[in-house]
Amino acid sequence: MAEQAPTAADIEAGAGFPPAERKVVTQSYDLSVETLVEQWDTAQLILPEIQRESVWDNPRASRLIESLLLNIPIPVLYFAETDTAKWEVFDGQQRLRSVVRFLNNEFRLSTLTVLADHNGNRFHQLPEREQRFLKTRMMRAVVISIDSHPNMKFEIFERLNTGAIVLNAQELRNSLYRGSFNSMLRALAKDNAFRTCIGTAHPRKRMADEEFLLRFFALRARLPNYRPPLKKFLNEYMRSVQNADDMALDDLGQMFRSTVSGIERVWSSSAFKVTDRSGRATERAPNRALFDAQMLAFSWVQDSSEIDQRRAPIVQAFADLFAEDDFVDSISLATGDRSRTVLRVSRAAEALAAAGVRVDSPEIG
Repeated sequence: MAEQAPTAADIEAGAGFPPAERKVVTQSYDLSVETLVEQWDTAQLILPEIQRESVWDNPRASRLIESLLLNIPIPVLYFAETDTAKWEVFDGQQRLRSVVRFLNNEFRLSTLTVLADHNGNRFHQLPEREQRFLKTRMMRAVVISIDSHPNMKFEIFERLNTGAIVLNAQELRNSLYRGSFNSMLRALAKDNAFRTCIGTAHPRKRMADEEFLLRFFALRARLPNYRPPLKKFLNEYMRSVQNADDMALDDLGQMFRSTVSGIERVWSSSAFKVTDRSGRATERAPNRALFDAQMLAFSWVQDSSEIDQRRAPIVQAFADLFAEDDFVDSISLATGDRSRTVLRVSRAAEALAAAGVRVDSPEIG
């Protein structure tokens, strides 16, 4: 099973885990096909919230069934124990789907090469001996215990993520940390003012917008304590607010909508992009690091009416920022670095203040 090599950003950020966060507890089981199908049907086995679009076609599923009938070793399944004592499928979803589909008579075997006489048969059409053998065939499963450290759970999921569509970090978070906060991210990604700023009518693919929003909430809540790697920082924040109550979510949603509304009134679809002195964007795609800076700075504005009164000076103040080499570096090079993160956020707040907008920014240190 291939592993993804660490990225240059991971290495530069020092993406190691201290000893206390390296705890991994696993248990191995040999489970019969019949048991796995029963666990699937009774929802003891659950799928991540992001389900891969691709499903094995019948010929590929047939070859798996043939391998099971021939007692050929099958790759290990990986599950993660949940707080409700269920098992979430980390790796092996397509294998499980295939055996469930076949035992439920949902497809006929095809393209078998060794057991060619079974081509065209559904499960109930196999000889009784083969039916019994298939149902009692054992498949090895490794269960990652709930006692494992959450950071390592994310690391394991990321390394086992080898399917046809490899999930990115936010898609993994969407699966691992599903709950009320995650649902709020998906809802806020559809906010009209935010969509205008991003420049697309609908949320972008691969949960790019949800990760933008997560960055905003995490950095705003914990900027003074921010230390790279950013991925780990975002994981820990999202886990901490995974099941936030309605009151907390209402406060976060109101703050987000107020913040992005102010930015939309200044730049519209040029938000989160480098702009000239007239406020026109000089680049096409939103910049995640600039998003951090503008969103945090605008979230600290004391009186939102000042944004409308001082729009032209705000546009010019930010255009001046884009002429400064150190600020440009902070939004384009090693953007997860703490010093660059603090610099770009602080400078954005200073730009608003220079434009005559009162900003109540925290002591970042």
